[in-house]
Amino acid sequence: MHKQRITVGYVELTEEESDQLFEEVKKDKQVENYSELQILMNDFDSRIVEPEFRPLAEVLAEEAPEEVGGSEERYIEIFNKLENDSRYRIKSSNQE
Repeated sequence: MHKQRITVGYVELTEEESDQLFEEVKKDKQVENYSELQILMNDFDSRIVEPEFRPLAEVLAEEAPEEVGGSEERYIEIFNKLENDSRYRIKSSNQE
């Protein structure tokens, strides 16, 4: 199967991100190759979900346990812009 970089909205995914998206969508929809995935993604849009750096005590508004460094990772959320449909969330390959 020929792999390709998928474009969702204005975001062109890397090959790694395209592979993640293909695996997620394949579980949910009947796509067999990257060309079918790209056609499906023409109705979708995406946004970058940045990690939120807020102290736990501020979020809980009460006394919080000691914080341990968590994983602050950036994700790409992919959603249908025309109708209420499946949403996909993949880990961004650019974590900077």
